[in-house]
Amino acid sequence: MMQFSLKNRLLLLGLLSAFVYAVNFDVGELLVQLGILNGVPHPIVSYLIQIATLSVFYISALWVVGRVREKDREVLVPEILLFALLFRLLLVPADSVLSSDVYRYLWDGKVQVTGKINPYLYTPVDEHLAFLRDQEIYPYINRQEAPTVYPAGAQILFRTLNQVALDSPTEFKAAALAAEALTFLFVFLIIKELGLPRSRILVYAWNPLIVYELFYSGHVESFMLPPLMGFVYLFLRRRPVAAGALLGLAASIKLVPALLLVTIPPNKRLKVALSFFVVFALIYLPYVGAGKAVLGFLPAYFYDPYEIFNPGLIQIALLETAKFMSLPSSSIRFALFVCFLVFLIPVIRRTEEDRAAFIRKCYVVLGGYLLLIYPALHPWYLSTLIPFLCIIPSRAWLYLSLALPLSYLKYLTPEGAMPAWVSLVQFVPLYLILALEYARTQPMNERRRQWYFGTQTPSSTTL
Repeated sequence: MMQFSLKNRLLLLGLLSAFVYAVNFDVGELLVQLGILNGVPHPIVSYLIQIATLSVFYISALWVVGRVREKDREVLVPEILLFALLFRLLLVPADSVLSSDVYRYLWDGKVQVTGKINPYLYTPVDEHLAFLRDQEIYPYINRQEAPTVYPAGAQILFRTLNQVALDSPTEFKAAALAAEALTFLFVFLIIKELGLPRSRILVYAWNPLIVYELFYSGHVESFMLPPLMGFVYLFLRRRPVAAGALLGLAASIKLVPALLLVTIPPNKRLKVALSFFVVFALIYLPYVGAGKAVLGFLPAYFYDPYEIFNPGLIQIALLETAKFMSLPSSSIRFALFVCFLVFLIPVIRRTEEDRAAFIRKCYVVLGGYLLLIYPALHPWYLSTLIPFLCIIPSRAWLYLSLALPLSYLKYLTPEGAMPAWVSLVQFVPLYLILALEYARTQPMNERRRQWYFGTQTPSSTTL
C-alpha cells in the first residue's frame, strides 16, 4: 500500500509539473487573475517563479523515488519517461524570451545552404550576406557584428537541418527531441552496464534546467550530449576506437568534451586519441578555407570583458585582484588555466582501469572545468554535467542546477551587473556542499557514498 501511495505521489508531481510547463510564461497573468499579484511581472521573474515551483516538485520526485523499494523502482521508469517527454513537448512550440542563440544556429545553416558561403568568413552584418537577411531570423540574432562561435560539427548540424527544411526554432527543437532519445538510451545503457537502478534517469529527465534550456531556449547541447554519453558507454564496453570517434564528434559540436581525453588510462589513450583527432579533423575539413577565421568568435569570447557572465567566487576574487593591480581582466584567464592544469595532473596520472574510476574522472574533469575555467557560466553550460549525476549523485551540482536560473536577474539590473547576492546564493552553497561531499567520500579509487536511490555503487570491474 505504501509503495502504491508513493507511485501516486510521483504521478501527482508529474501532473503538477506538466501544468507549470503548460502555463509557462503566462504564470504572471495567472497569478494576477488569482489575486496573488497586483501586476504582471517581468518574464524573467515569471520564469524564476516557475523554476522555484518546478524545483520543489523535482526534489520531491527524487525523494519519492528514493523511498520506493529498490525492486519496485523499475515500474516507475515508464511514468518518468512519459512525463519527461510531455514536459519537453509542451515547451518545443514556445518562443524563448531567455536566449536567442537558436536564431544564430538557423542563420549559420542558412548561410551555408542558401548562400553557399563558409559561415566563418563573414559576420551577419557584413554586406556579403545582405541578400540573406529576412524578418524571421536575422533581426533576432545576437552579436550580429561578431563571427560565429560554434565549432564545425555544430555547423554541419545547422547545415543539415536547413537542408531538410528544419529552419525555424520550433523545428530545431523538435529535431533536438530525437537527439534527446539517444541521450536517454546511452544513459540507460551506462546505468545497466554499472548495475544501477534505471530509475536514476529521473535526475536528468525531470531536471528543470535541462528541460527549459534545451527545449525552451533550444541550446545546441541537446545534440552534443548523445555522442558524449555514447563515448562513455563505448569506453565502458572496451571499444576505445569507437569511443574516441564519438568523443571527437561531441567535441566538434561543443569543444568542452575534448577535455575527457585526460580520463583515458595510459594503455588505451593512443587508440582513443587517434580516432578522436581523425574524426575531429575530418569534420573541420570542409571549413579550412576560412583559415584562422575558423576559430570564429572563440578567442574574443575568452578575452572580451563583456563576455564575463556569472563568474564563480574564485573568478570574482581574481577579477577584483586584477582590477586593484590595474591588470586586464584577461590576465585571470592565465591564472585559472594554470590552476586547472594543476588540478588535472592527478587525474592524468591515475592509472586505474576500473569503471567507477573512469566515470568519476569524467565527472571530476567536467566539474573542475566549470569551477575554474569558464569566463561565463550560463545556465545551459551545466547541462554537460547533469547526465553524470544519474551515476554519481551530488547534492552540490544538483543544487547549482536549480540555482543557476537566478543568473538571469543580471538582465534586470540597470547597470547590467550580476547582483552580489545572486553570486553568493549560487556559489557559497555549491562550494560548501562540494567540500562536505569530498570530506565524506573515500579516496577516488574506492566506493562513493550515495545520496539518493539506494546504496548500490558503480561496479569496479576492470575496463
